[in-house]
Amino acid sequence: MLAPWPPGDLLADPFVGATLLVLAGVVGGLLNTLAGGGSFVILPLLIGLGLSPGVANATSRIGVLANGSAAALTFARDRALHTGLVARMAGPMCAGALLGAWLATRTSDAVLRPVIGGVLIAWALVLVFRPGRMLTPPPEPRPPGVPAFVFATLIGVYGGFLQAGVGFPLIALFVSHLGHDLLRANAAKVALVFVYTSLVVAVFAAAGQIDWPRAGLLAIGMTFGGWLGARLQIRAGAPLVRWAIVVMVGVSGAALLL
Repeated sequence: MLAPWPPGDLLADPFVGATLLVLAGVVGGLLNTLAGGGSFVILPLLIGLGLSPGVANATSRIGVLANGSAAALTFARDRALHTGLVARMAGPMCAGALLGAWLATRTSDAVLRPVIGGVLIAWALVLVFRPGRMLTPPPEPRPPGVPAFVFATLIGVYGGFLQAGVGFPLIALFVSHLGHDLLRANAAKVALVFVYTSLVVAVFAAAGQIDWPRAGLLAIGMTFGGWLGARLQIRAGAPLVRWAIVVMVGVSGAALLL
C-alpha cells in the first residue's frame, strides 16, 4: 500500500504538493493536447515529490488517461477526429504499448532512472535539431501500410514503457508519412494515446505501481488541460499546432539539455 505523502518529499506540505500537482496537470494536459511533451513537466515533479521513477512513470498514466478522454471527446464533438485512422492504427499501437508497459513494470528503478534521463535528452536533441520533419506533409494523404503499422507498434512500445514525448513521433507518422494535416493528426494522436493508455493502466495497477492519491489530483488538472487544448486548436486550427510544436521543441530541448 503506497503512503499518500511518503516521508522524504521535496515538498512535505500536502497542500502545496496537491496544488502543484493540479497546476502541473493543467499545464501538462494543455501541452500534450497542443503538441506533446507534457510528461517533461509531470515526471520530474512526481519524482521531486518523493515517488520512485517507476511509480512516477505509472502514476502519470492516470492523468494521461483523463487528459486523452477530455481532449478526444472535444475533438469528436467538433468532427475534427479521423476515427477511421484511429481504428486502423489502434491495434498495432496497443500491442506495442502492452509490451512496453510490461517491460516497465519489470525494470528496476536503478535502471529506469538513467533510461528516463537518457531518453529525454535524446528526444531533446532530435526535437531541437530536426523539428521540421514532422511539419511537412506529402501532397495527398495515403492509407497506412505495413511500414506505418510497424512504426506504430514501435511507438506503442515506447509509449507503454515511458510515455514522455510519445506525441512527437505520432505526429511525424501522421503528417510526414501518411500526409494528414496537423489538426487532424494531432486529434488522432490524442485519441490513440487515450486508447492504449486505457490498457496499460491495468498493467501498472496490477503491478501496484500507481500512487492513487497523486494520480487523482493529476487527473483533475489534466482533464481541464485536455479540454482547453482541444478547444484552442479547434478555434485556431493547424497554425496553433505548428507553433505549439516549435515552442515545445525548443523549451523541452533546452530544459532537458540544461
